[in-house]
Amino acid sequence: MFTNGSKYFIGVTGFSAVVLVAYLVVVDGAIGGAVALASIVLAVGLLAGLVIFDRDGDVQVGDAAAPANAGPVGSSLWPLVTTLGIVAMGVGLITHEIVFLLGLIALVAGFVEWVIQGWSESASADRGFNNAVRGRLIHPLEFPVLATVGAGVVILSFSRIMLAISKTSGAVVFIVVGSLVLAGGVFFAVRPNLKKSVAIGLCAIGTVGIVAGGIAGASAGKRDQLVEANEEDHFAHKECGEEKSKHFDFNAEAKVSMRSNPMATIEFVDGKLQARELGLKSVTNKITLQKSNDIPVIFRNKTDGEHRLTLFYGEKEVQEGVVEELHNCTQMIEEGEEQLLIVRIDKPSIASEKPYKFYVPGVEDQSIEVFVP
Repeated sequence: MFTNGSKYFIGVTGFSAVVLVAYLVVVDGAIGGAVALASIVLAVGLLAGLVIFDRDGDVQVGDAAAPANAGPVGSSLWPLVTTLGIVAMGVGLITHEIVFLLGLIALVAGFVEWVIQGWSESASADRGFNNAVRGRLIHPLEFPVLATVGAGVVILSFSRIMLAISKTSGAVVFIVVGSLVLAGGVFFAVRPNLKKSVAIGLCAIGTVGIVAGGIAGASAGKRDQLVEANEEDHFAHKECGEEKSKHFDFNAEAKVSMRSNPMATIEFVDGKLQARELGLKSVTNKITLQKSNDIPVIFRNKTDGEHRLTLFYGEKEVQEGVVEELHNCTQMIEEGEEQLLIVRIDKPSIASEKPYKFYVPGVEDQSIEVFVP
């Protein structure tokens, strides 16, 4: 009544269910393990049902649908891939969404491949014809996906290498690897009759070398400069004081596109700050900005030395009893240079005890009042 495959999967399902019950009784409140074991029970139970329905793919004696010269059905890894996908989805529900996503991809890919392989094996009694039918159906999908995954692995591995070594060494490695790839392409082009196995072997050696280097680079970690940047978070906030910042002010942009469409222009002329709103020729010391909009403002430095334009636009409570002032600013620019500042103010000016203003750090009694309706 029961085939060998069905007996095996039924036994594994029963054993998994017993382990799940024992786990729930012994371990209190550990939902993670329970979800993982329940996923295994569900996956193995599904396989047991499929095997019972298919009866291990056996054909009964005397079945008119079975050709006399039908070959044995080949083995397949796709049921295992499908099961691993189901288990990974269960684990991902309690760990991280990326694990769930990878499990879903494995489940869909394994199930589709499994179904197509089963269909192709029953297409005829000729195994070669069956393989050709399967390839004609699934290869247009398999090859681009495999190429994308392979390219992603190589790119990720190479990026780990570049992040682990110094900038100078990185440039050298980039040139050397690029030269080797170019040389390999030239070699294959001038030797069109090269054996397929040799070409595959050379490509495999190169890929394994890059992947091994990527693993070594990931194990070594990022170079010291990047570790320092991550710890200090150089670019997460702007340094808007009167002193020049090592990181924020590095390689400052000194020109503004003609298509920037500024709402106002603020100039620092001979130590004095003045503003011009869009459509008005006269200078002013008070401008109006719309609330909750990204507004471009041009700052021009016409005073000797390096200066920046800073906007104060209120305060916020970062934790109970601790208030932080809100600032936005340009980079330090030299005399004769200009820079675009995108400002966004989400609260009206009457919501702040201190007035909103543009100012130049280190310069007293020079500011442009900002009114936000």
